[in-house]
Order: sequence, then C-alpha cells, then structure tokens
Amino acid sequence: MNLERLKAMNSDLDNITNELFSRNAVAVLDGGDATDALYDALVEKANNAISEYGWNAVFESWCGYMYKNCHTVDDALSFATWFEIYGGHNHIIAEPYKFLAYLYDIFDLNPVKYNAQIMDDVSYGLLEAAGIKENLWSDDSYTTETDPELIKAVEALRKENV
Repeated sequence: MNLERLKAMNSDLDNITNELFSRNAVAVLDGGDATDALYDALVEKANNAISEYGWNAVFESWCGYMYKNCHTVDDALSFATWFEIYGGHNHIIAEPYKFLAYLYDIFDLNPVKYNAQIMDDVSYGLLEAAGIKENLWSDDSYTTETDPELIKAVEALRKENV
C-alpha cells in the first residue's frame, strides 16, 4: 500500500472517529426517542469502522482523539461512555494501564466523585481482555483507582506532562 493511500485511510478513519466521539454521550443517552436513531447509527458506524480498518488502527485513532480532545471531566466522561458503548473495552490493547491512566488522571483517580462509574466497565474490560486481571466484577476487594499499576501509570503520565 502506498503512502498516499495510507494517509487517506488514516484521514478517513480520523473523520469517522471525530463523528463517533464529538457528541456528548450523556446528552445523546438522555435524549430519549429523539436520539435513539442517532445512537444506533453511531454504534453501527463504530462496528463498521472496526470491521473495515481493524481494531488496532481504530484504537490508534480513538486514542489520538482522546489525547487531543479530552481535557475536562465532561470530555473524559463522554469519551469513556462512547468507548464502552462501542465495545472498545472488550478488545485487547497493548498498554491498558497507560490508556486508563490518561482518563483516571482527569478524574483525579476518583471517578465516583465525578459520577463516572463507567470507568469500572472500561477498566475491568480492558484489564480482563489483556489477561492482566480476572473476575473483576465478582472481586469486591478490587478498585482500579487503588491498583498500584494504575497509580504508577498515572504518576508516570504526570511526570511526562510537567
């Protein structure tokens, strides 16, 4: 595949990613019947993107969107919600703690404080898919925000950004 074709594919995928994540998830979910068709169309578009471009390319695009556009609690909550809705938490990613650290840092390692319990779905799914943890939904003693590996990843991220 030539470089120009690859750039065009990445640009197309980034445009799809922007469409998938640019809407406030809470507003769409709270929109009732008025937003049901939009919700269904976005989920279908996400599934089609994964089928067409492959999970690795889609995840790279989604991460790029997150790093570029998610800087507030509301942004992070919306991104995490869409990520879970689109099934991203069910896929294997290379560095789940690094990915999660970005979001958990925005939530000050306390997503419950910001009504962001969706982070349990995202983190449990990613850590289980990667084979790092097992049976997190039935382990009442585990919380991602107190996981030493996540805390290390958040601290490393904070040092990078100083």
